[in-house]
Amino acid sequence: MTSPKLTTRRLALVSGFALFAVLGVASVCDAESPWRRRVVPAPPPPYRVSLEAVDGSALPTFRQGGTTFVLGEPGDRYNIRVDNPTGERVEAVVTVDGRDAISGDVGDYVSQRGYLIEPWGTLLVEGFRRSLDEVAAFRFTGRGGSYSALRGTPQHVGVIGVAVFPEKKRPPQPIRRPRPRYVPESEYRAPSEPGDSGHWEKAPRGAPATRSAPAPSAAQGSGRESYDGGRDTFSDRDDAPRKRKGATSGPSNIGTEYGESEDSSVIEVAFERRSPSHPSALLKLRYDDYDGLSARGIDLSSLGYAYRDEPEPQPFPYSRRFAPPP
Repeated sequence: MTSPKLTTRRLALVSGFALFAVLGVASVCDAESPWRRRVVPAPPPPYRVSLEAVDGSALPTFRQGGTTFVLGEPGDRYNIRVDNPTGERVEAVVTVDGRDAISGDVGDYVSQRGYLIEPWGTLLVEGFRRSLDEVAAFRFTGRGGSYSALRGTPQHVGVIGVAVFPEKKRPPQPIRRPRPRYVPESEYRAPSEPGDSGHWEKAPRGAPATRSAPAPSAAQGSGRESYDGGRDTFSDRDDAPRKRKGATSGPSNIGTEYGESEDSSVIEVAFERRSPSHPSALLKLRYDDYDGLSARGIDLSSLGYAYRDEPEPQPFPYSRRFAPPP
């Protein structure tokens, strides 16, 4: 017969093991499962936009609060460069001060079309497009003299925007080659001229053979393919070499004017977006003059002597005995 004391001791041991088991299961449940799917943040878009001077040097650029700012000087001309470091063609819809760089209307990347950039290519936008052969140069100016302000949208002055649309992929088309057909040798005439060679067409019986004219090369002309789809504009200066030298909110002090006419020829080609209304990337640049960037708290000391602050007023710049007339 089991003693009551032993039974109580065994029950206590069993209760203790049960408590440890419950705590162990709870700790395992709280621990992160190695098989749980982890959410990996999407990488930033590879496309890049920058502002540069006419000679190709990049304008001074600063980063603050997640926004990129560019220093502009009133009267200076600038260009917009968009890089496509991917292996597919893309369309870039560019706006300046909220105005489309091609049509001049208020920016709308859904209804408006842009410039086409080849794989691993770059695009240089030199002004508001006047025609297929000319642009009005981008030039920094005061807010009131900007193209956007003169057209009734001064609230958008001081920003550059780029919407990037990749091209819709097409299924590969099979290449069909005709089967070779046996033709009697008597129906052909060999080349008679020395060094004459080429493709010869079959001739009917009793008629002389004639050589076909060479087919036009697919690389003639611009060398760019055209497909069915929307119409886009392609710049012929997108391959120009790029040279380099060594408060996020609020309006800018300067804008972009509708400058002088410059030669910039483009052609229209067909392009079909992968998504008609959803770009894969929206790029933005803010720009302002020296005073505007300083007021936002951006450190401009790295610019050197070219952009030093104005000296403070002095009470005794130099001494005179009497006051001269003005």
